[in-house]
Amino acid sequence: MFLTVLIFIFFFSIVFSISLFCLVKKDLILENYHLIIPAICIGIWAVYALNHNPFYFDSYILYSAGKTILTNPRDLYKVPTYHQLPSFAIFVAFTLSFLPYSIAYNVLLIYNYIWGILSNREINKILISMDVKQKMHRFMFLMIISNGFFVYNQFWFNNTKYLLMLSLLFIIRREVQFNKKGEEKDFKYYLINYILSAFVIGLAPHFIFYSIIYLFHDIPHNEIFKQENIRKYGLFIIICVIQNFFFIIYPFQILDLLHGFTVVPRQRQKLKVLYLRDWINTSIENARFLNSLSVIFTSIIAIYLTMNNKLQIQEKFGYFSITYILIGFQFYHTVTSLVFFSLVLLLYPQFLDQDKKGIEFIKNNKFLLIGIFSILGIFFIAHEFILYEFIIPIPTEFPLDIIDNLRWIFLLSTMMISLILLKLEVKKVKGDKEVQN
Repeated sequence: MFLTVLIFIFFFSIVFSISLFCLVKKDLILENYHLIIPAICIGIWAVYALNHNPFYFDSYILYSAGKTILTNPRDLYKVPTYHQLPSFAIFVAFTLSFLPYSIAYNVLLIYNYIWGILSNREINKILISMDVKQKMHRFMFLMIISNGFFVYNQFWFNNTKYLLMLSLLFIIRREVQFNKKGEEKDFKYYLINYILSAFVIGLAPHFIFYSIIYLFHDIPHNEIFKQENIRKYGLFIIICVIQNFFFIIYPFQILDLLHGFTVVPRQRQKLKVLYLRDWINTSIENARFLNSLSVIFTSIIAIYLTMNNKLQIQEKFGYFSITYILIGFQFYHTVTSLVFFSLVLLLYPQFLDQDKKGIEFIKNNKFLLIGIFSILGIFFIAHEFILYEFIIPIPTEFPLDIIDNLRWIFLLSTMMISLILLKLEVKKVKGDKEVQN
């Protein structure tokens, strides 16, 4: 209880200190308001989450995995519902698990807040590299991902998805910056990005698709088996093996890990709108079949995006995130949704018309604004706390469960239609230019 009070004081002091600092250094707030205000928002959502009986199970799983890797690593996958790789357990062991759990829990909360702020910083850099010049426009994007129940869930569950998000954004940012500057990517560049990419898999194994998409990004089809590229693949594989060397010592752990992915969770999961298990009462066997179909179709789309060299890395990650939102398999969870929708948001800056102001800005960016504010709406309906605990009971039977999903369908459809219209608009402009030429 004492430590919980301390963590409350920490977040309140951060918010208060930033606010006070802004009052004293008015010029500085004017220069950095697009980063400072979102940081304050994340802190407020953190405090709000801690005021609603936080969920301790996720953090305790991670903590137990770290303890186990230090004391009896062969039993790593005997830790209930631990589905990450040994590399992540090692990371947790040396950052949290050497502390008593009560302290480690609160340290993880602080880590999450720091990772959240750093994630915003990376997105700001990505937007700058994508030529989003005005701070107000970047502020608009940052405010969307700094508010809502996806942010709330990061602190209520006290999971590590902000770290996952930060790792992916760091990879995207470096890729976008290097491509824009036309700099040559040397061994150090690939080493850093591959280490992070392998760590992403360790943190969330179902994110292996992102790592594969990145690994083959910018490699022409006729150069896939070129010796230089084969060396890149070899470097990535070596890094993965080194990070997860316990698989060499205890090979049976690979089967234990795979077995964890065959378990079909019974609890209701939000946002799998096109995943039929959430729409009908089905058997475990049928659920596994649907899960297998989901893996197949997700893999096909991942392969297509991997082989498409016309798209930039943030576009590939964004489109694959939409795929996972719609048909992602069983480990898709509202905590991870913050990562998915933040990557989807990066699809929009390329369509931003920055030259107009006021009403003209709204008119010229109407489809973009509709799309990003539909994502903001999703962020704010991502938790049933307000709706179900104060208004109605949780709908579990037909047709209430279908009606419950309609709000997701409407906003997701709006988001996807906006992207389609933006693409068609760009294609039309290009066509008109070609005709004029």
